[in-house]
Amino acid sequence: MKRSKYLIVIIIILSVSSCALKKEYVIGDSKRLTAKKIIKSINENEHDIKTFQARARIDYFRKNKVKTNTATIRILSGEKIWISAPLGAIRLLITNDSIKYYNKLERNYIKTSFSYIENIIGLNITYEMLEKLLFGQPVLELGPKDFAKQLNMKNSQYEDKLRSYIFKKLIDYEETQLQGLFYVNPYNFKLNSQKFFGYNDKTPQSINTISNDSQKTFSINYKTYNSINKHVYPRKILFLDWNNKSINIDMKSVIIDKKLNIPFRIPKGYSQVIVD
Repeated sequence: MKRSKYLIVIIIILSVSSCALKKEYVIGDSKRLTAKKIIKSINENEHDIKTFQARARIDYFRKNKVKTNTATIRILSGEKIWISAPLGAIRLLITNDSIKYYNKLERNYIKTSFSYIENIIGLNITYEMLEKLLFGQPVLELGPKDFAKQLNMKNSQYEDKLRSYIFKKLIDYEETQLQGLFYVNPYNFKLNSQKFFGYNDKTPQSINTISNDSQKTFSINYKTYNSINKHVYPRKILFLDWNNKSINIDMKSVIIDKKLNIPFRIPKGYSQVIVD
C-alpha cells in the first residue's frame, strides 16, 4: 500500500481581515493602478477554459530524494478532474463531492468524500478552489482592502521576488489562524505565487518576517505561463507543503476546449481501502 499512498499524495496535492486601504496607487507602477482596478483585472482574467488535457511530468521531493512519474490530466471545468498513470495502471477521479481511485498493480480501490482532501493537506478546500489552484487563480476572493500596498520590483528566480502586486488575507481554520499571501502577476493578472502561513497562537506577522517565523507553510508557485488561443494556463507549478515536501509539475502537450473522454470504472474483484 506504500506505493498507493505515495501516488495518492502526489495526485491530491495537485489538488490546497486584512489591512485597511485608502485609495492608494501601486508603488512604482506606471499605469497607476488602484487596488480596485487590480481586483477587476484579476476577475476579468479568470480562466474560461471548458476542458483541459495535459501530459504532465511530476517530480516528488522528500528527504533529499526525488521520484518522477508521468500522468495524463483531464479537467472538465466545474465538474471533474481525472488523472491516469501510464497504461491506466492507476486512475483517480475527483468530483464536487467524491474521490475515487483504483490501482491495477495492487488490485485495490478507494471511494470517499471530497473532504478527504481537507484531511490530507490541512486546509478547508472546495472543488472550485482545487481547480483554481491548477489554473493560477487565488483560491480566496480578494478585495481592495486586502491589498498589502507593496510591489516587488525585481525579477529573480524566487517566486515571491517576482514583480508582483501583493494581497494578504486572514483565515480562521479550526484552532489555527492562517494568513494567505497572494502575489499577482502585473502582466497577465494570474498568480506568481499563493502562500498560506499558520499560527497556533493566532498572531499574524508582517510580510517581511512571516516566512522566517511561521510555524506552518503551504505554498503554490507558478513558474511559467503559456497560452493557447488566448487561454492562459500555468505550465510549471511547484507545491510546497507543511512538512517541506515538494511536488513540481510540468504540463506538456496541452489541449484546450476539445471533447474529452473521461473513462472510470473500478474493476471487479478489487479490495476496498478504507481511508475515512
